[in-house]
Amino acid sequence: MSVPAPLVSAAELNARLRDLFGADMHGLTSDMVSELEYGMVLTTMEVSTKQLRPGKIISGPTVFAACDAALFYACLSVYGFDMMMLTSDMQIRFLRPAKGTRLHARGRILSIGSKLITGQVVAFTDDESKPVAVAQGSCVPPKKNTDS
Repeated sequence: MSVPAPLVSAAELNARLRDLFGADMHGLTSDMVSELEYGMVLTTMEVSTKQLRPGKIISGPTVFAACDAALFYACLSVYGFDMMMLTSDMQIRFLRPAKGTRLHARGRILSIGSKLITGQVVAFTDDESKPVAVAQGSCVPPKKNTDS
């Protein structure tokens, strides 16, 4: 069984986010999508000194924001580009201190329903086999207009 192509490409998504939000979206850069497949995204975030806690640990809110963005982008890969997609819920478990200046988040879609798209995100710094956080959440896709 072949995997369908994503409904939006990484380049298109980065360009549209840049058009909508400019170069800096509160620390989430508009060029953060480095890989995008149907149901999977890898984001890379360059962390600023404002996002670091003492000890050069990436702050929890920064890790959460990266996970939320990765879930949103993964949902767009299966639904298409629609900024009315909303995060419904997200739970996160912080596993170890996130040390570094680059934060990655790999989001995968687990379930596509008519009312919710559910996914999981693994955040890591240098080594994907040593995650700093794992998040799971759902997005609500907008209702498609069926009027013709």
